[in-house]
Amino acid sequence: MGKLVAFQIHFDRQHAVYSAGDLISGYVQVDLTETKFLRGIYMQFVGRAMVSWTEIESRGKSKVTIPYMAGECYFDQNIQILGKEPCEENYDHQIPLETGDHRFPFEFQLPSRVLPCSFEGTLGYSRFFARAVIDRPWKFDHVTKRAFTISGVSVDLNKIPSGMSPVYAEDEKIVCCMCCATGPISVSAHTDKKCYVPGEVVYISANLENKSRRSVCTLEAELIQSVNYGARREGVGAPGFRTTSHVVKSISSEGCGSYSRATWVQKPLVIPPVPASGLEGCSFIDIKYYIKFTADVATTPFDVDLMLEITVGTEPLEGSFFARSVDGQNAMAIADIHIDLGKSVDDLHSYEQCAQGAHEIRDEEDNEYVYGGLGFTPLYNFYKTPTSTPMPPRHQYLDVVTSSPDKSTSV
Repeated sequence: MGKLVAFQIHFDRQHAVYSAGDLISGYVQVDLTETKFLRGIYMQFVGRAMVSWTEIESRGKSKVTIPYMAGECYFDQNIQILGKEPCEENYDHQIPLETGDHRFPFEFQLPSRVLPCSFEGTLGYSRFFARAVIDRPWKFDHVTKRAFTISGVSVDLNKIPSGMSPVYAEDEKIVCCMCCATGPISVSAHTDKKCYVPGEVVYISANLENKSRRSVCTLEAELIQSVNYGARREGVGAPGFRTTSHVVKSISSEGCGSYSRATWVQKPLVIPPVPASGLEGCSFIDIKYYIKFTADVATTPFDVDLMLEITVGTEPLEGSFFARSVDGQNAMAIADIHIDLGKSVDDLHSYEQCAQGAHEIRDEEDNEYVYGGLGFTPLYNFYKTPTSTPMPPRHQYLDVVTSSPDKSTSV
């Protein structure tokens, strides 16, 4: 590969974020230190979703590994950008590519069908990429690969029932054994509403009443992404299902002592850049989000956990911070407060890298000679709150811990 200094795919669109039906354009860069002979250069555009995992089954005295697989192909198309498509008549034909930096433009029309948004998960993905190949007869080909983001189907939160209603949960637990039983630990928590877009703040309120002898070490709220995967045994047999969950973001504070109370009042947790709930367009991956509120009880594994399911979308709720007003200006209407920011909602919208970071997009078709970085981080909708905008009183919060009358503690 000594002759080949650079082999890269460049997209014209700055963030390389596209929707179904968009035209993808750009160029392939080939930088040579010597003349290279080749049959041609072609590109492959691929969009597909895959899920796979394995399970161990017993068969008599032995164990076997059973694969579970599912897949969908949304498009797979080749386009020739230099030379002719190889065929039996011109298989050995070669053309010279002179020394220097060459740029070969390309265009590819995405299909107008429903395309799920880009997603990289633990057991599966929805992935879209371009691969460029320098085709050389009787020698190994040079390959470069680059992924791009599909924004997916818009999730309009205004179509979600009760989107502005709080999500509430409560529970209580007795954490002592029967010989030393005391009162329960009671916890209730709620969000300010049900639906959010990335960049919005979830305001979490909670009450904890500790009637036990044990102290509560911490109070914590976590944004949980839970992904349900479906696949079939060996790709064609009986269906199987797996669920993975991980913490996207968390906030916490100190808890309280025995026979005490603790309160959260509208404690904020910002939704980072993440894919919207669902993953519409993919039939075997489903994304859900929860706010998990936990009271960590000292010296016992029996914590009190509450799960509050929320919906993450791409189009903000009317009446929310990022809603469009009638005249197209962004405005916030909360109770009797109305702040006109003088900016359109489009001014506050951007695409940001996924909070989970990069995933490797190498597949079975890629060998060790592939050019370009094979780490890819999808970009998702994100709505930026202007830092210069004063927040109304509703967005202020307190952490308060109140114990029994003869002892009080503030956090």
